[in-house]
Amino acid sequence: MHIKRTISGRIDKGSIGHNNQEFIAPNVDKNRTHENIILVREDIQKIYHELFDNALEKYNAKQKRKDRRIKNYYEHINRSKQEKPFYEVLFQIGNTEDTHCGTREAILATKVLSDFVKGFQERNPHIRVFNAVIHLDEETPHIHIDFVPFATEQERGLSTRNSLSKALEQQGFVSEGKNVTCTKKWIEHEKEQLAAVMKSYGIEWEKLGTHEQHLDVLDYKKKMRAQEVRVLENKVECTKHQLESTERVLRDADEALARLDMEYAEKSEAVEKIGEDLDAKSAELESTTEQLTINQQLLQATTDKVAQINDIDSISIKHTILGNKVTLSAVDYEGVVDLAKKEIAAEHDTSAKDEKITRLTEQVHELQTEQQKWKDERSALKRTISNLKSQVNRLTNELATFKSKYSRIMQFIESLGLKEKLDNFLHPVKNKTKHR
Repeated sequence: MHIKRTISGRIDKGSIGHNNQEFIAPNVDKNRTHENIILVREDIQKIYHELFDNALEKYNAKQKRKDRRIKNYYEHINRSKQEKPFYEVLFQIGNTEDTHCGTREAILATKVLSDFVKGFQERNPHIRVFNAVIHLDEETPHIHIDFVPFATEQERGLSTRNSLSKALEQQGFVSEGKNVTCTKKWIEHEKEQLAAVMKSYGIEWEKLGTHEQHLDVLDYKKKMRAQEVRVLENKVECTKHQLESTERVLRDADEALARLDMEYAEKSEAVEKIGEDLDAKSAELESTTEQLTINQQLLQATTDKVAQINDIDSISIKHTILGNKVTLSAVDYEGVVDLAKKEIAAEHDTSAKDEKITRLTEQVHELQTEQQKWKDERSALKRTISNLKSQVNRLTNELATFKSKYSRIMQFIESLGLKEKLDNFLHPVKNKTKHR
């Protein structure tokens, strides 16, 4: 048997959900979905760790600024405007008129596509395939191959990084302008490889022009439903990001509350300690004040004694013929001697008391100054605690708001019937590869 068939091949937008029939498009016969052949199915994030972790670690080690370090390369590429996290290439043999699913020709085309994929990874050392499915539940057998391109020995960014153009260049496909790009060269090369496999099955490659003209019903319907698939995927992606964002905010809020609780406890303990110190200083000040009062009373008593000495002036003076000599009676003389002795003792005692009073007065002033300082610090700490309480209340309210949003997001996901798919997406489990 010698037949001719066209080959269609192109870089597609890529939809893992469609390829694995998580979304059922209008042109899909769901009664035949079980006939699809899964050749490769791996977790893309595991592939990213396998390909880029070593280069990522070396890149981060060179970065002095923390904000230039990349925590997760897969998430980094997801947010990139230059690169895509993965790419997809689609190949089809024949069209709906000569290779319709269910016919002998379609069965033969399916064998060709299976053999074609077996050598695909080996031919492309800078492309890592993580998903490959032959669809037999549409008009014509065709294969979706999803892959992550990686270029090595790069001078900018990671030494091994995601770049389709660089990866293809390292495989020998160099662009020659806008109309002859590296991807077009690569697709043509793969079509030639597919044609070689077809030839081994007795099928000749029929070249009728550009492959775009011969994607027939499959191409037309894919374009017609592209928007519908994108809308569904965008809803899931948007919900996923909202969920991740909410979870991050909740974690941050919990951490902030824990920090504030700890800080509040530390400040409260400090205020309590200051209160104890203030009470001790106040007791010390009260004791010093009492001692000062006692000393002042002693000073007054001493002053009174000194005043008594002035009574000497009241003693009568008698003049004799011997000149201006003072003649005292025996009683007055004894009184003067006694007062003189008391004056000397009082003068010495008064001097000592004055020094002690001066020293105690200075201590009182110092204690009053220190007491005021403690009062000011206590007031400042009370204001800080009040501010911390306000922050805790604000964060508690925000946490309640985020929990409410989280609940609404989950209700939205359940209303779309996407909860199980989202769980599988967020926590992927490696499925066993199926071979038919």
